[in-house]
Amino acid sequence: MKVHKIIPLLLMLLALAYGQSKVGTTAGNFLQIGVGCRAIAMGGSAVSYGMDASAVYWNPALAANLKQNQAYFNNISWFAGINLNYGGLVLNLGRFGNVGASFYVMNSGEMEVTTEERPEGTGELFTVQELSAGLTYSRQLTQRFFMGGTFKYIHSSIWNMKASAIAVDLGLSYRTPYEPLILGMSISNFGSEMRLHGPDAAVRFDPDPRVDGNNDGIIAYQITRSWDLPVTFRFGTAYEVIKSEFNTLLVSLDVLYPNNNENYVNAGIEYSIQNRYFLRAGYRQLFLNDAEGGFTIGGGMWLKNILIDYAYSDRGRLNNVQYISLGLSF
Repeated sequence: MKVHKIIPLLLMLLALAYGQSKVGTTAGNFLQIGVGCRAIAMGGSAVSYGMDASAVYWNPALAANLKQNQAYFNNISWFAGINLNYGGLVLNLGRFGNVGASFYVMNSGEMEVTTEERPEGTGELFTVQELSAGLTYSRQLTQRFFMGGTFKYIHSSIWNMKASAIAVDLGLSYRTPYEPLILGMSISNFGSEMRLHGPDAAVRFDPDPRVDGNNDGIIAYQITRSWDLPVTFRFGTAYEVIKSEFNTLLVSLDVLYPNNNENYVNAGIEYSIQNRYFLRAGYRQLFLNDAEGGFTIGGGMWLKNILIDYAYSDRGRLNNVQYISLGLSF
């Protein structure tokens, strides 16, 4: 069967599999908060084209596009005082391909412990922290075909409770014979389930409350349920409408099939001058019911070998999210 027949069939099967909304049915959902100012400003349509180390998050195959070593850091000011930081490093090993390492950390900040008996607070404080650390390998197999993968360790902690999992991201990128057209495909967070465990699951248990005088203070542990990771399949395309020595106009479109939500589309546009100065805009979660906001915008510039980027994402009733990133090529 030819490739152009396989892709529509695969998309149809995924649409049937993920047609039902499953919001709130996965763990580690911070993994779905996109990173990289370029991708965010373009509405999250980044599976087929990347220019910095943050592209590994969207499609590990894109790491092979980097001809120089690059370090990258992205800070995200999320809602309710939550802070997220993403960092990555990609090294070009020539004909052996590219290797990379990345981390993604979420911290809720300190929150006050409340109980049914002390709704005003107990005086204790707790935090929610989540971490993902990954190793990436990417290689250009032919003049037009790239592939890559990331192995990730994921850890989550809520006060004294912890959970962990391992997962992989896999991606492909193909520069079609129609030179301005690029195709990309990736699957993210495919791995084991997460289950919280720890001392906070301990409860005092009376094996037979009908009998007086028995031990009513036996320590028992509640068994928590295991939850899938937020798996997302992305398929997209990027097309250079204008490409010259002075300026470039790129449009991109991604179709997403998450296992914890309905399917939706991200779209974006980027205008660059001499491939050094960039203006971007996009719209995220098109055709998704009950989506909050969607409009995105941003820009950036290369100052010699330093990349400075900014992105703004409208989140409707949740106001907005702002991203700042720095990159260094060496």
